[in-house]
Amino acid sequence: MAVETVQANMTADGRVRVFARNCEVRPVDARTASLFWTTHHPLGSVSCDYRYGLYVCREGHASLPPGTLVAVSGFSGPRRWDKGGRQIRSYEWVRHASLDGVQVIGGMGKALQAFVRETDPDDIMSYADLSRSQGAVYARLGFVREGTKTFPGGAASAKYRLKRVLYE
Repeated sequence: MAVETVQANMTADGRVRVFARNCEVRPVDARTASLFWTTHHPLGSVSCDYRYGLYVCREGHASLPPGTLVAVSGFSGPRRWDKGGRQIRSYEWVRHASLDGVQVIGGMGKALQAFVRETDPDDIMSYADLSRSQGAVYARLGFVREGTKTFPGGAASAKYRLKRVLYE
């Protein structure tokens, strides 16, 4: 690949930029997800019921070869509760990580779309570690911030929720 192409696919902070449109989403097994998160997420691995990987699929449209796993998202199984006479199926977006040194533009949205197609959830919630992010990506994806929790020692996280059906 030409040096100019690689530089055009770099962020200002030196990370490789990969566009999600040049990736395909595929389910990943628990072992693959665990290894990826252990290596590329500050909190390491976690158990999830649904796991999706983003793989580079278009030759020449990314600085990485086709087949490269660049991001992994994980979601819980459903938690059910009754609200307003209907049963709500709520899932948690438990983990998302990108390959170190890689920014996958649109990657979280593409993973979310795959999860929604598979499960048709009523509700999805997640947390953003406020020491690393203010959760702006969640707002761009339609999530609403519900509050902040501060832990002993000063760490804090923000809770976000995406309601796909109306309930009180």
